[in-house]
Amino acid sequence: MVTCRRLTGASIPDVDRATATASTAPGCTPRALLLFEPPDGGAPEVVLNLALSMERHGFGPLVAGPERASIRGRLEEAGVEYRPLPQLTRGSRSLLNDVRALRGLDALLADTRVDVIHAHSSKAGVLGRLAGRRRGIPVVYTPHCFAFLRDLGPLARAIPAGIERALAPLTSAYVCVCESERQAALALSRAAPERAHRIYNGVPEPSPQTSPERALRDFKGDGVLIGAVTVLRRQKRVDVLIDAIPEVLAREPRARFAIVGNGPMRARLEAQAAALGLDEEPRFAFFAFEPPSGRYLSALDLYVLSSAWEAMPMGILEALSWGVPQVVSSVGGTVEAVTGATGRLVPPKEPRALAQAIVEMLGSPQALADAGAASRARHREVFDAERMVRETVGVYRSVVAAARRQRGGEARAPWPVAAGREELGVGSPREKRAMVPLN
Repeated sequence: MVTCRRLTGASIPDVDRATATASTAPGCTPRALLLFEPPDGGAPEVVLNLALSMERHGFGPLVAGPERASIRGRLEEAGVEYRPLPQLTRGSRSLLNDVRALRGLDALLADTRVDVIHAHSSKAGVLGRLAGRRRGIPVVYTPHCFAFLRDLGPLARAIPAGIERALAPLTSAYVCVCESERQAALALSRAAPERAHRIYNGVPEPSPQTSPERALRDFKGDGVLIGAVTVLRRQKRVDVLIDAIPEVLAREPRARFAIVGNGPMRARLEAQAAALGLDEEPRFAFFAFEPPSGRYLSALDLYVLSSAWEAMPMGILEALSWGVPQVVSSVGGTVEAVTGATGRLVPPKEPRALAQAIVEMLGSPQALADAGAASRARHREVFDAERMVRETVGVYRSVVAAARRQRGGEARAPWPVAAGREELGVGSPREKRAMVPLN
């Protein structure tokens, strides 16, 4: 059954109030379907932050994703409707399973009014665009790192590139989480620049109620705690960090290393650590992850991410928000997040370079404190969650209005896209003017 919700005047900002109902029936809240397939990691966290805040900007959220998504409980506790799609799973190579997921999505859209679909990650991007085309619903796509940019073989990159090229005409707009991703979208899809928006991921300010995980605090003792807080998957290349750890421990007696995370690589990484003698090293330990990440980041003195590929990883942004300096591999959007004032960038897959950067960061307590302060400032200036939500909702408004024009509806109201880009100093004046119409 198609439903309609109303926004109260107090719940809509002034800039949104006049146009909050332009895409649907009078008095109804425009609604965005946030579709994703990774059960954990950065993409679901972006979905969570959007869903919890977009209603303040005049759009209602509906979320659909895996049955056992890490964010499902938090969404439902907040009163956000969550529709599980059991067949929507990451890594499945079953075409039949994907067809079933597409049918489930189509059934959801037939039963529920949705004004725009925002698909997150590759499989959701494919299914969302196909379903949107069938139902006449505009689709916004956020790749969270295109599959063809990953550290894979030529054939493994060529197939997703071909699929993405074929689906480009079905994409109303790309919301890219970093400039390198935006440039990839433009090069592959040959889309007009105004269809590809660079909107950095954002994370909320740390909660003052969050306390450090007691086991991690006890492990740290009076040492300096270096940690990776990440999903244990191949992409994250935690093995590179493990290879770097013995050198750091030999050069810096105060150092303590914690690897915090869950995932399919856990057993292999533990075996690697044991082969290096780290299983008997009291200054090294694995910890299971249980959200929120602030329980662990608040205990760290230095954050490390040694990924082989990334777009704009949420872990870095969370480290910035907590004032934790960073040492990360220079891939994708990490070069747009980490500066010389907040941390160090190192080449990917080079343990010795990683070890050297960590030792350098630990060399001066004052420099480490200064990097922490610079990290907090950078988060507030560039990577806050409200800015991300505001800019993303601006894109929703434009694609919905463009779809109405194409159907012969009312003229588009003057809704701003990517509000706040000027104060961030992003893009040329010509690019800023081009960010509004999506045809």
